[in-house]
Amino acid sequence: MLRFTELVYLAAPFERPEERAFNQRLARLVRSYNYPLFMPEEAEVELMASGGCLADWQPRPELAEDGCHAGNLDQFMTEACMDALNRANLVIAVFYGEEFDPLTAFEVGYALGRRTNVVAVQNTLEPTLIRSGSLKRLTSPHVCSRVVIAPHDDERFPDRLIPIINRFFVPHKL
Repeated sequence: MLRFTELVYLAAPFERPEERAFNQRLARLVRSYNYPLFMPEEAEVELMASGGCLADWQPRPELAEDGCHAGNLDQFMTEACMDALNRANLVIAVFYGEEFDPLTAFEVGYALGRRTNVVAVQNTLEPTLIRSGSLKRLTSPHVCSRVVIAPHDDERFPDRLIPIINRFFVPHKL
């Protein structure tokens, strides 16, 4: 799947098919430029298929003893995502409308608290997914390093996103 060292973390909702389709589009773009990418939705599928292991990641020993069963898949996911967030050099966060969904807002807040750059990508292509609520100040994408609006076509998307990733993704020198 990935090495849990210098990576780009994709924080995005993936409950609906439209969200997953957009995330896959974004992942293809980022990976086509050879950035290592961690996607929680891919990690969830791999955790379920492998019984609790990801490539280059192992859970805590006490968690691994029970294996990745339906009862503790959430614990495995949480631990894997937090490890990836701790190692991320850049977070790309997807939002709809004017705010993040609650889990993405947590990932963004956690990354910002660690002083990790966050690039927000607004998906305006699916108006039915626009969320509304009263916490816009707390979950606003405008606290991020940069906000990018996803264009309708894939030809212009790299021109908007890749220069920003190049600017904010800073691999550590060994």
